[in-house]
Amino acid sequence: MTPPTRRAARREPEDRRRELLEAAVAQADDAGLADLAPADVAARAGRSKALVFHYFDSTTGLRRDVAAVAVAELDAALVAPPTLPAAARPGYLAHAFVSAVLARRRIWQDVWLGALATDPPTREALDVVRDALVDRMALTAVTIGVDPSPRLRTLARGWVALVENITASWLADDRVLDRDALEEMIVASLAVLAPELPEPTRTALTTITGAAGTR
Repeated sequence: MTPPTRRAARREPEDRRRELLEAAVAQADDAGLADLAPADVAARAGRSKALVFHYFDSTTGLRRDVAAVAVAELDAALVAPPTLPAAARPGYLAHAFVSAVLARRRIWQDVWLGALATDPPTREALDVVRDALVDRMALTAVTIGVDPSPRLRTLARGWVALVENITASWLADDRVLDRDALEEMIVASLAVLAPELPEPTRTALTTITGAAGTR
């Protein structure tokens, strides 16, 4: 007697969506975020384009969720060990920042070139991780309890834009500087925040950034 044919286990919606998102991230890693299309993701995953639209609603929704993966990975990377000395935190986090960007190079290049610039959820997610970069790398690197003034917060956002532009330029120029030089430049650029910090934080940050700038 022929044994009954076993049906493949039915996949949960979360599993299907995860599979498609993984395919979308891989596609964006290869070809960039700006050109990411549902048809390419469907072909890569061996699924229908209709299924991609079912889970992501639109091309923008698909790109948004791919960008969210890169943002979440960066946010997770920007956490220094609690036992790390304060003076070592900026260097540690600069290294973590560059590592996370390199892991999703094509995605970050397109994000910084303006992909999803008009998408409110993506802008909000980027603002959160940008604030985290400042808070973890600069403000809490040398002190606890600094209450950022409006001037400091505005300057800090400008500093994040500087770091993003420096890193984007480094990627676009095929890394004419070595990676260590880039990370030292990122740490040294924190000096722009020093005038808005109270003592003794100002002196501590100036010492850290000065050391990075003279290596």
